[in-house]
Amino acid sequence: MTKKIVLPLLIIAAAIVVFMLMKATQTEPSSLDRPERAWLVNAQPATFETLSPQIILYGRVETPRISSLTTAVEAYVEQIHVLEGDRVRAGELLIELDDSDVRLLQQQAQADVDEAQSLITSELQRYQRDQRMLEHEKSLLALAERAAERARTLEQSRLAAQVTVDEALANVQRQHLTIEQLEYELATHPQRLAQLSASLRRAEAMYAKTQLDLQRTQITAPFDGRVARLEVSQGDRAREGQNLLSIYDLSELEIRAQIPGRFINTLRQLLHEGSQPEAVAIIDKQSYPLRLNRLAGEVRADTGGIEGLFRFANAGEQVSLGQFAELHLQMPPQHNVLALPFSALYGLDRVYRVVDQQMRSVNVERVGEYRDANGQQKILVRSQEIEAGDQIVTTQLPNAINGLRVNIHAE
Repeated sequence: MTKKIVLPLLIIAAAIVVFMLMKATQTEPSSLDRPERAWLVNAQPATFETLSPQIILYGRVETPRISSLTTAVEAYVEQIHVLEGDRVRAGELLIELDDSDVRLLQQQAQADVDEAQSLITSELQRYQRDQRMLEHEKSLLALAERAAERARTLEQSRLAAQVTVDEALANVQRQHLTIEQLEYELATHPQRLAQLSASLRRAEAMYAKTQLDLQRTQITAPFDGRVARLEVSQGDRAREGQNLLSIYDLSELEIRAQIPGRFINTLRQLLHEGSQPEAVAIIDKQSYPLRLNRLAGEVRADTGGIEGLFRFANAGEQVSLGQFAELHLQMPPQHNVLALPFSALYGLDRVYRVVDQQMRSVNVERVGEYRDANGQQKILVRSQEIEAGDQIVTTQLPNAINGLRVNIHAE
């Protein structure tokens, strides 16, 4: 029984001893020193310069001088002499409206004028007649009064009847009434004449209106420009006040583009000093010189800056209203700036220097953009943390972080 228990214990103890001896005599494996991977990048030395940055903006062609021509009368569209996009000259006939209704109204207004003039003439003649009649009636009154006096004398002498006296007195009273009526007519003559004159002026005004309406059936161009929209066709019945077409002035074309907020103070100061920064617009692969004319009067709620209005130097007929444009705005010279390729910029405001073969991030201020002598577009930045001669990484690395080991490509 004891032999059965001791034998397994001896086997286990021997196994433990053998394991301990093997562990004690085990040799350590030699470690392999694996070098850290270095990424190959391009870099350029930091060179501070004085350069004039450019801002790239985007906008559309518009004009403050666009006119919507409407009809002043209700009439049929008789003739249309232009189409959308046509160039027109000031005073050029664009649309003719049927003038039949207007001419009928003009004849009616002329008849009212003639009637008013005739009434005035009649009133003046009546006034002259009443003046003559008043003199005659006064003479008749004197005769009637003398006749009444004789009748009264005869009646006192018993040579005339009372009836004769009464008739003579009645004649005197009738003459008084006639004279009073004539004096009233003469006294109210100025009021009647004023009323008739007012009627004449009203009739003349209506006639003048029909004259204007007749002229307005001929729709002409108010200035040199181009037809933007044509909203009627020949044969349409145009209502009073209806838009017929729109025309805009080619000499007043400008581009409205939003300017980032960080440049507003500089541009506002330049405009205040009387300077108009120059710009170039690219429209349909054509370049057009511009000048910043003014800043918009309000800031839209959904924008991050103020809109600038750039005036064309001479756009001619090649630019149309509403066209999209890319603008290159020339800013004043900036000192101590670096011109770097866009590939050097990480995010919005970060670049990397190479220090001891490791990448170190630096925050920078974006000043603008710049086109060098070779026509290459670059970004201008400045930073107090960068010194002249520092190697700036110009390669975009997807895994760029501080401390990433790099080797600069030898060109």
